[in-house]
Amino acid sequence: MRNVIIAAFMVAGIPAMAYAAGPAEEAAAAEAAKKTQEEKGGPNAYVCKKMPPPVGTRLRARQICKTQAEWDMMEEDTQDGLRKMQRKPFQGS
Repeated sequence: MRNVIIAAFMVAGIPAMAYAAGPAEEAAAAEAAKKTQEEKGGPNAYVCKKMPPPVGTRLRARQICKTQAEWDMMEEDTQDGLRKMQRKPFQGS
């Protein structure tokens, strides 16, 4: 049981350490994203991305097109969800 708890803490700590960017780095990343967005046509420009097929199928990769603002919103929602999961305390039985 002790090994399971230690392994759970190690796995939970890895994403937190990987995303240990400071405020200066986050501001620089936001500024870089803003510059590339302005160069490519703004938030209303369509961006198409290829998504990998489901594992174990013979389907081809599909292409999804959305505006840059929609992609940014999806990325922000994903990051918020990950942060909430990381902040949630370890709940064992």
